[in-house]
Amino acid sequence: MKYLLQLVLLFQIYVLSAQNITFGEQTSLYLGDETVFFFGGNTSLDGTVSNNGTIVSYTDIDFVLNTDVGNIKFTGRADQNVSGDTLRVGNFVVDKQGKLSLLTDRIIVSGALETTNGVIDAQDEDDLLVSGSTMEAGAGYVEGKLVGISQGGPITFPMGVNGSPNYMTVSSLASGSLVSVECRIPNQESLLPDEDIVGISDEVEWILRVTGDSTTAQVSVNFSGVDLQNFSNGDPIQAREYEPAIVLFSKEDTLYHSLNGTVRDANADFSSAVITSSDNILITNEGRRLGIAWIPIIVEPELWAPKAFAPNAILEENRVFKAYFSLPVVSSISVRIFDSFNQEVYSLTESGDELDISQFGWNGTLASGQEAPEGVYLYAMSVVAESVEYTRTGSVLLVK
Repeated sequence: MKYLLQLVLLFQIYVLSAQNITFGEQTSLYLGDETVFFFGGNTSLDGTVSNNGTIVSYTDIDFVLNTDVGNIKFTGRADQNVSGDTLRVGNFVVDKQGKLSLLTDRIIVSGALETTNGVIDAQDEDDLLVSGSTMEAGAGYVEGKLVGISQGGPITFPMGVNGSPNYMTVSSLASGSLVSVECRIPNQESLLPDEDIVGISDEVEWILRVTGDSTTAQVSVNFSGVDLQNFSNGDPIQAREYEPAIVLFSKEDTLYHSLNGTVRDANADFSSAVITSSDNILITNEGRRLGIAWIPIIVEPELWAPKAFAPNAILEENRVFKAYFSLPVVSSISVRIFDSFNQEVYSLTESGDELDISQFGWNGTLASGQEAPEGVYLYAMSVVAESVEYTRTGSVLLVK
């Protein structure tokens, strides 16, 4: 003889002990609107679940064949697994220590996705889909991939990697657009910058895709945790000042190119900040790769020079001391360099119709052919462009 067990919970709060529990196939669980049901131990829900309240889980939970499971919250200290088939969820809240692994075909969130604390491990393409809303801020994040459906406004993807939240917000999308974001650590060998980029961070990149026809969108990214002073593909000693930029990979030349953008909510050292692209970018179903880079700041028109150079540097552009100018060509250039005894060690004067200023510089060699010693040197330089003369004096460190 089979028995049918029905649990109808209409109380405002119902607390279950921390013991493991298995609801058999004939068990029916109903939670009222204001009911909060706490599962403190590993749980298997083989029977029927009707949840109008909130299920709170501290450990592993398996919904088996249940699909519409209502509001769920994951909390506690331990890593957790959520298992089942395709789960349709109202509010999906993660406020915990450790990681929540999704062992389901897919979780569809129609309410709010809240990543207050903890990490949601969503490595598969279709693990997590949000048709509702997401939090604008939180210490938690989704590691891997997340799919969102535009409701006509911005979609915030609470992504992150390697211990830091790296949220991306996608705006200016048509209502109904299906967009996915993947956040990961990039392949260092593929981080090839164009000539205007000092270096690209190897700590995070985003892959942005759209299902269906290509579209355009504006993007904002949070690059908390990114160290902008160190890059695997370059040492930024040749610029006067820098600023962060969103960079976009181009298949045509296999290089990254910087996008115009604005930075807001930044720390003094940019260790935590949000940057927004000024222009929309094209999104395809093949995906677009975006990263964070360090680029020189140019205020036009301006003449400037690096604070240091190293004749034996790995990067060629760091081996020569030369003037930088915000206009591409000049009609004349003059550079004089002096040692600490005020003795001239280098002199250059050139004039012409369209001089390329990047072709002129000092490689640290004296007139005798010997290498100049390491130390601080003084310089005086001037250029003429569009009938206006620009001058600059200062000091530069020659590094061995």
